[in-house]
Amino acid sequence: MKLARYLILLGALLAPVVITVSAQAAVANPPAAAVEAKTYKTAVIVSNRAGKAYDDKVASLEDYVAAQVTDLGISVISRETATQAVAGLDHAANAADTALAQGTSAVRLAQTLGADYLLQVTLTGFDADARKIDAYGVQAVNVTGTLRVTYKILDGATGASLTADTVKVSKLVQQGEASVAVQADMLDELLAEAAKKVAVSLKARLDAGRIAAPSAAQGLVTVMIQTEVADLTIPDIRIGVENTVSISESKLKVLLSASIEVDGVTVGTAPGEITVKPGLSKLRITREGFKPWERTVNFIKGQKLSVALEMSDEGYARWKDSTAFLNGLKNGAKLTDGEVKVLEGKAKAFEQSGFKVDTKDAPAVTVNNHSLFGL
Repeated sequence: MKLARYLILLGALLAPVVITVSAQAAVANPPAAAVEAKTYKTAVIVSNRAGKAYDDKVASLEDYVAAQVTDLGISVISRETATQAVAGLDHAANAADTALAQGTSAVRLAQTLGADYLLQVTLTGFDADARKIDAYGVQAVNVTGTLRVTYKILDGATGASLTADTVKVSKLVQQGEASVAVQADMLDELLAEAAKKVAVSLKARLDAGRIAAPSAAQGLVTVMIQTEVADLTIPDIRIGVENTVSISESKLKVLLSASIEVDGVTVGTAPGEITVKPGLSKLRITREGFKPWERTVNFIKGQKLSVALEMSDEGYARWKDSTAFLNGLKNGAKLTDGEVKVLEGKAKAFEQSGFKVDTKDAPAVTVNNHSLFGL
């Protein structure tokens, strides 16, 4: 049977931002009104085992479950992250089922998604029983629809099943005659009702402490991000003996500071290190005067990323103003001590504005031949 699979990544946000579901602490004698704040980062996997005829209903069940879980206090992030995570696994067509059937595969999928838990929701069956009735000369049809949905929670660190439940919902509709349209409308209503029951059951287990919240720092990795200006360089300018200007053919990269967002949350400033959950997340780098840079990145331990930002038209105009002091320099020109001081001051102001010339690959600096940048 071909299965329809849709995945949504729920709550894959990064420290220090947390997603909390208030749950009564499960202790012998809790203080009055004692409530424990817990964080749940969960990937929801919705599939259909009721028959191919209901493949097109999986998306609806996905939306209903997402809405209900959101009401529990869990933030819902776009499907793209989860979809790309599955596509990156071996045998992607059956990756979700394989991952849920095998503990090691479940752990791998959870790590790729950056999820602490996997919530599998399955449409297991739908029956519509139509019975004709004739009461006092009036003929009608009673249609009873019954829908069954199961769910289970898997530990993203071990792949073990933590809890599971089955919900069953029914609806009776009386009509003049049985019709496919009536059954379709009934199924949509039952899917919505089943999603509510799944949320109620899940909330009860959260409140009872059946699903312990992981450590806030569990499984986090450190990633280094460096940002530079795309397609623009600065010449290696030296001040030599008797204040002689030397303009090398070497071109130096220009690094710059920028804001780092992961899954829509600002987590730091580049260049620098950030601490994130491993796996796929949406990385966005922004700086005024530059076009936003966005990619889906698979974060791993010790990763180093170099991001080249492209200037906007307004940013390029400001760049030309900021580097105008270099345009009048000529190779071999001799400057006075005062002119050197002014030039060095402008270079310092340029770097203090958020730009830094990368001189690590430039020739060594000597006493009589120092760089205008990186002083």
